[in-house]
Amino acid sequence: MNHPVTKSSLLIKLYHRYLSDGDTAHFIAGIAQRFMPSTLERLLLSGNIQSRRAAALAIGLLGQQSHVELLGPLLRSADRRLRLIADDALRALATREGTLDMRQSLEQIVRCNECANFAKTITLATAAMLEFGVSAEFLHQRSLAYFQTDKVQQAIDDCLQVLKMNRFHYAAMVGLGHCYMELGDLVKSLYWFRQALDVYPDLEPIRVQVSRLEKAIQGS
Repeated sequence: MNHPVTKSSLLIKLYHRYLSDGDTAHFIAGIAQRFMPSTLERLLLSGNIQSRRAAALAIGLLGQQSHVELLGPLLRSADRRLRLIADDALRALATREGTLDMRQSLEQIVRCNECANFAKTITLATAAMLEFGVSAEFLHQRSLAYFQTDKVQQAIDDCLQVLKMNRFHYAAMVGLGHCYMELGDLVKSLYWFRQALDVYPDLEPIRVQVSRLEKAIQGS
C-alpha cells in the first residue's frame, strides 16, 4: 500500500498538470487508475490545501451523490479556491444523478426554464418525478418555474423538500428568500437569505439583499 504522503504528492502532480493543460479526460484517467474513492475522501478531509483542492475536483468528476455530505461543508472553507471547486463539484454531481434517461430529462427541463417556458418546465418536471422518482434537481427546477408563474406557495413547498434531500442546496434557500419577499414576509425572507450565506458565503448579490432587508426591517 502506498504511503499517504506519496498519494498526496501524486494527486497534487495530476492536479497541477490539469491546471496547466486543462485536459479533463487525462485527469480523470489518471485519478481512476491510481486512486480508490476512500483515498480521495481521506485527502479531501485531512490533506494539505493543494491535495484538498485536487481531491474535491476529482470527486466532482468521479464521485456519487453520497459525496454531497463531504463536499457541502467545504462551501464555507477559509480557502476561496477550495470553495469554488467544491461548488463546481456539487453542481457536477447533481447533473450526473440517476440514469442516462433521467439526466437527459433534467437537461431538457433546465433548457425550458432558461427559455422561459415555465409551464412546460412544470409539466416535464412533474412527469419526470413520476417516472424516475423525486430528486432535488427536478424539484429545484420546478420551484423556479412555479415562482415565475406566481405559484409561490408551490415554489416554497418544492424548495423545502429540496432542503430535506440536500441541506447544502443554497439555491433553494435563495429561492425561499425570494418567495417570502414576494409574499411580503421580510423576516422570513431575511432568514433564508442568511441561511444561504451561511452555507456559501460567496453569494455577494444575496449579501447586498440581506443588507437592504435589514435596513427595511429596522425602519418599519
